[in-house]
Amino acid sequence: MNSQQYLFGITPGPNMEYSMLRDAGIQWIRTGAGFPLASADNDTVPQWTEKAIGHIRRLKENGFEILCGTFGPGSKRYDGEIKKTIWKQGIPDWAGTHESDSYYSTLERAGRRLAELTAGLVRYWQISNEPDIDIFRGPLSEEQIARFLIASAAGIKQGNPDAKTGINIGELTDFSKRLLHNTYVARPDLFDYIGLDGYFGSWQPGGPEKWPVYIEDANRITGKPVIINEWGYSSLGSSPKTDDPDLVKPYNQDVCRDKRWKKVWKDGHTPEVQAEYITECMRIFTGHPKVIGNFFFKWSDDAHCWQCGQPDCPAECAWGLVDVNGRPKPAYGALRTAIRSAAGMP
Repeated sequence: MNSQQYLFGITPGPNMEYSMLRDAGIQWIRTGAGFPLASADNDTVPQWTEKAIGHIRRLKENGFEILCGTFGPGSKRYDGEIKKTIWKQGIPDWAGTHESDSYYSTLERAGRRLAELTAGLVRYWQISNEPDIDIFRGPLSEEQIARFLIASAAGIKQGNPDAKTGINIGELTDFSKRLLHNTYVARPDLFDYIGLDGYFGSWQPGGPEKWPVYIEDANRITGKPVIINEWGYSSLGSSPKTDDPDLVKPYNQDVCRDKRWKKVWKDGHTPEVQAEYITECMRIFTGHPKVIGNFFFKWSDDAHCWQCGQPDCPAECAWGLVDVNGRPKPAYGALRTAIRSAAGMP
């Protein structure tokens, strides 16, 4: 591993302390910029993109590098106003539907505009988010989601020819393999790395030992170096079920419904096991010749689950290095030790 080029990164969260990030050796932040076009007939930038780029600029000013995520088709998430988990569109209605050619030409224009807006700020890009998972793919077919990714990446490359682009898959299913063939194999000129997300022992069975085969298989299919875009281990095993008549079922995940993990590693989901998990995964990632970086998910715990809206839900509330009040968990010390050791820091 070349520690000067390796991407030691994290997905941000509330209470992010730059000094703690630097002390842990974290150099990269994985963040997003949203859909950058406000209308069909001009390049006016919407407020949310201006705000996101301002955040990216502040991160750069504080010495961090950026892996920026582009817009996706949408996501199925909890809406607090109507108290339902619903599909929320990521692309504005004026762009047309995913059945129309104009939709994909708009995606390409949006990618180009996003790269132009972040010139000098962003080089590494994550195209969409886990497009192999229906929660983030929505109604798009297998062919349409591949077209979505190709159009978006082509736009990024037009706006910044030096950009490094990749997609992040949630797991290597048969669908994911076909998606990689329809993108990386079909258009190797558009993609520079393959991003892998994995939560073995939480969302998927097993533990850190599952990573080497996953890495090798994805590298073999795509021919590209690997970045681990998301990885982690929940430190909360279960919580009391909520008997709220306003909650709508079915949930995205059975973890939200049952308020417990069915999949565990070693002694279960605790802060101590989370720290052990980090140590073992970092040993694998930094020792693998195909891996050029990894982004831990995430900086802090969350007060509410984005999938079901409930507090203390194991599904999305306990992935952090620090708790909701910013207090370090054992995970912070484990990641700090692993990064500093791998990077040759005293």
